[in-house]
Amino acid sequence: MRALGLASLLSLSASAQEPADLARGRTVYRDACETCHGRDGDGRGPSARELDPKPRNFVSGSFKFRSTESGERPLLDDVVRTVSTGIRGTWMPSFEKLMSPADLRAVSGYVLAFGPKGEVPERLVPASAELTVLPDSPAMRERGRALYESLKCGQCHGPEGRGDGPAASTAKNDLGEVTPPLDFTIGLYKGGSTPADVYRTFVTGLDGTPMPSYGDSLPKEEDRWALVHYVRSLSRSPGFFRWLFGPRTPWE
Repeated sequence: MRALGLASLLSLSASAQEPADLARGRTVYRDACETCHGRDGDGRGPSARELDPKPRNFVSGSFKFRSTESGERPLLDDVVRTVSTGIRGTWMPSFEKLMSPADLRAVSGYVLAFGPKGEVPERLVPASAELTVLPDSPAMRERGRALYESLKCGQCHGPEGRGDGPAASTAKNDLGEVTPPLDFTIGLYKGGSTPADVYRTFVTGLDGTPMPSYGDSLPKEEDRWALVHYVRSLSRSPGFFRWLFGPRTPWE
C-alpha cells in the first residue's frame, strides 16, 4: 500500500476525516475493496480483469455519482451513499448491511484520498431529504415528454426510452469504450431509482460517461421534475423476475 503523506491526511480534515479514521478506512478498504479497485485505487485489482464494467479508478478523481458540479470531486456523503447502496447493473454491491456507519464513512474518506486534493467542492444538489419533490401528474409527464424531445434525449436513449437511439452505438466513456445508454423501460438506474436520485443525475450528469449535466439546460425546477417524472414513467410493469425474486431482481 502506498504511503499517504501528511498533506493527504490534512486534506481530508475538511471532510471530517481524522488520521485515525483514515487508518480505519485503509483497513476496511484492504478487506472489502482492494481486490477490485486495486491497492492504489487505480481500478486494477486482481479481480478487475474479470469484471465488466471495470471498477472505478479513484486516482482520476472522476466520479459518476455526485451532488456537485460536473467535473468536481464528490462530497464525502456522495461516496458514502454509493458504497452503502451499491451500483445496480454492475459488480459493485451494497455494503450497507456489511459495514458499520463508522466504517462506511472511514472507507469513503480513504477512497477520496486517492484522488486530486483541493478545497471541498460546493453542494449543487441538496440531500434527498431536503429536496422538494414536485408532484407527478399527467400534465407534468406531458411537459416532460416535450422536454425529452427538445433536449434530444432520444438521440441516445431512443424515442421510447429503450436505449436504442441513433447515437447509442457510438456513445463512449472516458476510456474510449462504447457505453450503451440506459434503457429507461427497465426502471433500474445505477445512481438510484427514486425521483431524487434521477433528479440528481439530470442536474449533475455522470462524469466519465456520455451523460452530461442538464442543470443549465433546465434552470426551472418544474422542468427538472417534469423530465424526472416522464422518464420514470417509461418503466415497464414488473415482469417475471420481479414476481419470482421479489422487489429486487437478480441483477439489482
